[in-house]
Amino acid sequence: MESIKVHPIYKNYGYNVDDDNIYYLPLKRIVKQREHSSGYAMICASNGAAHKSFMSHRFVWECCNDSIPKNYEIDHINKNKLDNRIQNLRCITISENRKNRDHTNILKYAKVAHTMKRFIKATNTDTNEVFCFNCKNQCGKYFGVSAALVYLIAEGLNLTKTANTNKGKIKFEYIDEKDVQNLIKIPHGRLGRKYPKSETA
Repeated sequence: MESIKVHPIYKNYGYNVDDDNIYYLPLKRIVKQREHSSGYAMICASNGAAHKSFMSHRFVWECCNDSIPKNYEIDHINKNKLDNRIQNLRCITISENRKNRDHTNILKYAKVAHTMKRFIKATNTDTNEVFCFNCKNQCGKYFGVSAALVYLIAEGLNLTKTANTNKGKIKFEYIDEKDVQNLIKIPHGRLGRKYPKSETA
């Protein structure tokens, strides 16, 4: 069948360009695919007694174009890891794929960060003193903890519920701008030095 592209090594298997399925050719049976934890689809192919797992997109590419050259990877053009149509695949260098992946992650992070830009309220659980910050980074720097810890506590993902900081035991939570009081602003260039006096919003 002209629509079947046989794998160059696992010759009992082939990719059908008409329906975009991988087939076990002796039985003309569609090969079942499973989703890997990485988000990619995978298949298992056998060559005699040996069995091997393959990323489906790599297997499809090899069926249509022979073996993947050294230092090259198969990239999904539309970024959908489960869309393994041959027209959605391209063979690019590892460095090109890494740059492309990093750029995609930056755009994704920027989009999420924009929707998550919220004020942080920090409460000293011993004195009930309240401080507010316009971002997690400034809050973390002020109390000498990481922005990640501020995020975990504010999201309720940290079991301790509070952080032991250089200014006591602090609870972090997200608030709306209308609820901000005692806003702390740390000018650029002064981080790591004595912190400025708080400014009331």
